[in-house]
Amino acid sequence: MAQLSVPSDRIAAMLAAIRDEVEPVVTLTHLLHLCRDEHRVLWERSGDTRTVRKVTVLVNKVAEELPLPGTTAVLEPPVRRALVVAFDQADDIPPVLIARALAELIDECYGHTFAHWFQRRSPYQPGVGDPVPLDSPDLREVTTMRSTSPPWRLAHRLDETRHVRLAGEWVVQFRVVFDYSLFDTLAGVVTADTVVATCHPNGSLGELDLTQGTQEGRFPVRPRDLGRQRTEIDRLVARATAAGASIVVLPELSVTEGLAMGLREWVQRPDGPRVLVAGSYHRQTGTDQAPGRRRNTAIAWVRGHEQPLTHDKYSPADRPVVEDIQPDGWPELRIYPTVDGWHLTIAICRDLLNPQAGNALSEAGANLILVPAMSETLMPFGGPVAHLVGANQAFIAVANNPGEWADGTDRIAARPARALFGHPGLGQQSRLVQPRDSGPGVALLNVRSAAITWLSEPPLTPVPFAVGADDIPQPPSRPTWLSQLLARAGTSGTSARRAGRPVWLRPAAVLVLLSDGPDGPRVLLTERAADLKDYPSELVFPGGALDQCDSGDPVAAALREAQEEVGLDPHCVQVIGLLAPMALPRSGFLVDPVLAWSADPLLSGSVNLAEVAALRHIPLRELAEWATRPSAGAPPHPPGVTAETIFSDPAPLGRMTATVIDQLLGMLPQRQTVLRTVVKERS
Repeated sequence: MAQLSVPSDRIAAMLAAIRDEVEPVVTLTHLLHLCRDEHRVLWERSGDTRTVRKVTVLVNKVAEELPLPGTTAVLEPPVRRALVVAFDQADDIPPVLIARALAELIDECYGHTFAHWFQRRSPYQPGVGDPVPLDSPDLREVTTMRSTSPPWRLAHRLDETRHVRLAGEWVVQFRVVFDYSLFDTLAGVVTADTVVATCHPNGSLGELDLTQGTQEGRFPVRPRDLGRQRTEIDRLVARATAAGASIVVLPELSVTEGLAMGLREWVQRPDGPRVLVAGSYHRQTGTDQAPGRRRNTAIAWVRGHEQPLTHDKYSPADRPVVEDIQPDGWPELRIYPTVDGWHLTIAICRDLLNPQAGNALSEAGANLILVPAMSETLMPFGGPVAHLVGANQAFIAVANNPGEWADGTDRIAARPARALFGHPGLGQQSRLVQPRDSGPGVALLNVRSAAITWLSEPPLTPVPFAVGADDIPQPPSRPTWLSQLLARAGTSGTSARRAGRPVWLRPAAVLVLLSDGPDGPRVLLTERAADLKDYPSELVFPGGALDQCDSGDPVAAALREAQEEVGLDPHCVQVIGLLAPMALPRSGFLVDPVLAWSADPLLSGSVNLAEVAALRHIPLRELAEWATRPSAGAPPHPPGVTAETIFSDPAPLGRMTATVIDQLLGMLPQRQTVLRTVVKERS
């Protein structure tokens, strides 16, 4: 049915509606509809100081009729009359400006009652133009890190207030359902002490059964050895909960329906997780005589809730395994609001990559998103995750499986990231977890600090590489000394020669910042986070790749990176010059060391804990002495670094870092013993 096109008719219809309406959410919705319809006038006149003053006077008269907070959840007759009178006294003021101000007033006064209104209608499925609940947990009580947006939202939209947003066309693309069945059960699901874990039981596709189905599509995909899979999952969940995890996510297609149902016992244990997303599984509805649709279903268990949470995948995979499922034509996004403002939802792998789905999740206010995945790469997930984190200050955990993508003909396996986390405190909003090996393990995200940890687990038993691997001739057994040699040389022995292709290096820069101390010159070093792909848990200079904003200047890049990583104020730094560039083929960088001096290094910003585990000012002389002492008397860590904050590696300095320090010591007036021992051992 066509909308009323004349503004005066729309305003008259709105006043007639709110004159007798007792529900604050409904009245607020009428006011926001006028704001949406007359958004051009609202934008043009909202900056007029004279008009704003008049609107404030009218709104204050309405505020005088409002009840005391908490005394009533409905609009009493005096309040309704005051709302209508405010428009009658508008004179030359555009009514849409009054509607906007009154919407914010009702939201502020009655916002605490909105959740109950939505809860009474659960499961609530909004249509276009209907109100959508917007709950915002106080992140200051959850994380000590600075969030990536203002206190409540990035943008000030015309069709929303702090607690309500009007639904758009996105509710036509998806069946969006707000399910309040866990409203009180999930109270406190995320706190400052919460740890989110992803568990990864499989190392390669050889551990999954891919033999059934047609050549064009595969169904069902399932673990090959169910007994081993259950044992491995139990072992990993136990490891995760022992590390403090209360939310655990398993990967896509890592279970069967029976295995997933059996995992309910974990949320019934006093030492188990509070929420367990038991991965997903292939299932076919109907009977053998009349088979129904093929589905990929995720299942989750919540402590204190008897029934499982289920969600069907609607975006089949097309690589590296063609997934032969038949999703519904109208996919559903189910949101579980909680009393403290969290909007929990489950998405399966590529569902998160659908731009329309990402927009729907963002519009619905999803801020706790748990994702089982099975993908050869998680790189495309970074954009949607960053968008949701930035828009809703969301926490996101993606659990990927398996650790290697290989078949019986390809002996060189691609190693994808095992997990991806989204956190408002991360500098890039998201972080991939890429351990060095493809074995089972657990990835942990600490909500308070955004610290990410990988806990590796040795596999239970050796597993055949893939289907058909038994036909491959096995090499003769190696002597012990040869295995030790290969291990120390860091070579896998899978290829006799390197591919003859050029290596392209990306320009980068590090800041070699010197300052003076009681023992002579000191250098600023950072300890890299243990979960980073490149140089994890090593002492290095702050730095990184050149961005477009650096205009090709390594000095600008080094200062910018130091400010982002450790909060160093660039104004306290005096640049001396550039040292010889160094090529790092393993990570693909050509690095310019920028030598600089500061009489008093000022750290005016915060340390990015997602990249930097610790910050150290270490005397060069002590670094040289530590590196050249006999092994029997060498301390386990360099001076100024404690065992509690570092790791057990006896030589934690990065190779390039040790080389630069070697050069610095060689250039000092009083030449000291240098770090060639470290460089030789690492070369």
